[in-house]
Amino acid sequence: MNIDWSAQFRRVLRILRTSIVPALALGYTAFYSIFPSATFPVSSDASFAWILLVLFTASVVGGMQAEYLQEALVAAVAALPLGFAVAVLLAFSPGFAGLYLLEPSAVPFFMAHYAVLVLVLSFPVNLLGAVIGQLVRDRFRASRVPNRLSP
Repeated sequence: MNIDWSAQFRRVLRILRTSIVPALALGYTAFYSIFPSATFPVSSDASFAWILLVLFTASVVGGMQAEYLQEALVAAVAALPLGFAVAVLLAFSPGFAGLYLLEPSAVPFFMAHYAVLVLVLSFPVNLLGAVIGQLVRDRFRASRVPNRLSP
């Protein structure tokens, strides 16, 4: 068996590149759900509609970036731990500002406990957005190909 390691490495990098946008959105929305006054839009309570809109839009964009549906779905799943890591990194900022007194080793558990709704909600939203993003990408790609080939 001859495995082309460079092709596999490029594939992993493509998947990670595709999962960046949904991961950033998940990190932001998990942080926003706990600290809505420290993010945009500033409010006293987190808006479920805003969280859903941000997660869905980012997952559609991530799905459009992927070349194939399988890559889009793997990137949607890979965005979950990456997004949680982004949320944990964002959660350190209020701690450094003195808004809460929490030991640094407890921040990941704090985020997992209070943002569990957003973390669970992001899984089906990411999968659905990846499929819709692929459909949108194929729709636009099919409509533009004949225009580029004609003189």
